Amino acid sequence: MVLYHLKDHPKGLTLSELSARMELSGASLTRLVQRLERDGMVTRRRMVGDGRSWLIAMEPSGHAALGAFDIHAAAMRQRMFEGISDDDLAAALRVLKVLSSKLTHGPDAVSLP
Repeated sequence: MVLYHLKDHPKGLTLSELSARMELSGASLTRLVQRLERDGMVTRRRMVGDGRSWLIAMEPSGHAALGAFDIHAAAMRQRMFEGISDDDLAAALRVLKVLSSKLTHGPDAVSLP
């Protein structure tokens, strides 16, 4: 997910911007970014004028990995939905939408902290 968020921001995003977009704590996101940096998919650079902030940008290998994943994901979606009619898929989506609404707005709704 980090790579998908960075894809649309060629100059990069700060850790706090990524954290807000992904709804993750800074500590959790830092571990993900460090792993991606070790793998050469992103770089972290100190922000000019603010030595405390890091700008995280995707590297060419990150773009390549994302492209390869997109191809794999498209093939997987094709296999998963093969043989399922559009009508059946529409019915399943309607049921899931109703269930989701009941979980978020009904008497048994889950309240998030």
